[in-house]
Formats: sequence, structure tokens, C-alpha cells
Amino acid sequence: MRIIPVIDLMKGEVVQAIRGDRANYRPVQSVLACDAQPLSVARALQDATGCDEFYIADLDAIMGGQPQWNVVREMAGAIKAKLSLDAAIADAAKAMMAIEAGAERAIVCSETLQDLDESRAIRGALPAERLLFSIDVVKGRVRSRCPALHDADPLAALDLMARQGWSQFIILTLDLVGAGGGPAWTLLEEAGIRFPELSIIAGGGVRTSQDLQRLASMNVSGVLIATSLHRGWITPQDLRQIAFKTGRG
Repeated sequence: MRIIPVIDLMKGEVVQAIRGDRANYRPVQSVLACDAQPLSVARALQDATGCDEFYIADLDAIMGGQPQWNVVREMAGAIKAKLSLDAAIADAAKAMMAIEAGAERAIVCSETLQDLDESRAIRGALPAERLLFSIDVVKGRVRSRCPALHDADPLAALDLMARQGWSQFIILTLDLVGAGGGPAWTLLEEAGIRFPELSIIAGGGVRTSQDLQRLASMNVSGVLIATSLHRGWITPQDLRQIAFKTGRG
């Protein structure tokens, strides 16, 4: 299981994400990093985890503003790690722009996808290994502008998108992000059992090294992690004591 640190970008800084309440996000205060600048935070997270992979969420783009392409380019050029980028990608052109900005993989989120035709166009524009699809979940239902996904059961949405040709997924429980209450265990367990052929990354709620150990025992290929590192709930020593891969696997 890969440990994948998360960097949430807003107005050129890294912010602390809590329960998807984006209007109230503030610059991150971390036990690892000296400030909230993207390169400082990324380097601190890489030092702490040994990762060679990051999940980047461009919250300006997600909230309807201009994507922070310059920040992404700077990170891609300065950090020896592969970037998976969520920048409100809802069509093939924007997916290609993410790759051109330096992302290894473009993340297409259920939240911003508007219809399945665009999903098919994105799949046709890039190879499967350069794409991730995020099932964004709030209160147990899928958040999406796409009629086929809106308010759907997350497992039904996973099945639908797998039949659309997607093979790499994130299950992101937005209302658990930053809360430290534990992941959506039942959902993740059922997803792993029903779809063993898919690559699934878990996001939201991880607080302890015990959470990581439990996830590693399931059919989960990776886990997104941020708050627990910044607050010291999970330490570099904890990670060294657990036999995880900290990069692509």
C-alpha cells in the first residue's frame, strides 16, 4: 500500500482541509513544515514519508477560479516525485493541460464531471495509467454534476465508471477529510471485495498508524494522508516501523 501525501492548494499556499468546508480553509500549520509554501510543505512531507508521489488538489480551480498551473509547474520541476493533479478536470482538453503542466496523472472527480460523454472523451485522450477517477462521497452518497452519478451509491458509481473503462480510482469521503474520525471502513471493505481487479486509493479520515495497518490488510492500493502528518498524529517513526511502500507500487 502506497502512502500518498496530499497538498491542498489555495491562492498559492497549502491549506488545511477539514470536512470539505472550503470557504473556511486556512494556511496549514504543520509540525513538519516551517511555512505554508507549496515547496516547503512538499519537501517536509517527502522527508517525513519517503514518498515519490503526491496528490495535488487545486482548490482555486475546484471552486471555479483559474487553475494554479504555475505552482504545479514549479512543483513538478523542483520535486523528485510524481504528481497526481485534481484541477476541476471535466474534459479532455483540461486533462491534457494537467499533463502538460507536469502532472503524471490527471484526476477526474465525480464532483466536477458533467456527463459521461466527457468521461469517454478523456479516456480516449489519455492512456489509463495517466488517469485517476475520484468517487467523491458526502454523507454516503456521490457528489456529482453528472446525472448518472449524482447522489448515487458509491459502489454503484464505481461499477459504472469501471464499465466506462476506468481502472484506477480514489474513494474520497469529503466529509471525513481532516476530521480524524477514521476512514469509511465499510465502504472501502465492500469496494475491495466487489472490485478486486481495480486499483483503489482511500482518502479521508485517517488518524493513526493503526488505521494505516488496517487499510494495508484490505484490498487498497494506496492511502491519501495529510492532516495526521501535519498534526503529528502519525509520525515519521510510525511509518518507518510499518512495512509500507511510500511511492508508486
